[in-house]
Amino acid sequence: MSVKPMFPPNGATTAGSETDRFKDFTRRILSVPHSEIKEKLDAEKAAKQLTKTSSSGRVSRPKA
Repeated sequence: MSVKPMFPPNGATTAGSETDRFKDFTRRILSVPHSEIKEKLDAEKAAKQLTKTSSSGRVSRPKA
């Protein structure tokens, strides 16, 4: 009776490529300047404020 291996024989090359992809992804994330991230966050925050103030102008009815 033959026993099949639990992992494929080329598992080391797959793990290496996954590691390389992860390192590349991390390098790209860390290369974005803080000012660019801050600018986008501020724009998103301003957009949320506009939607919040425009919807708060509703008139509520008195409760009976």
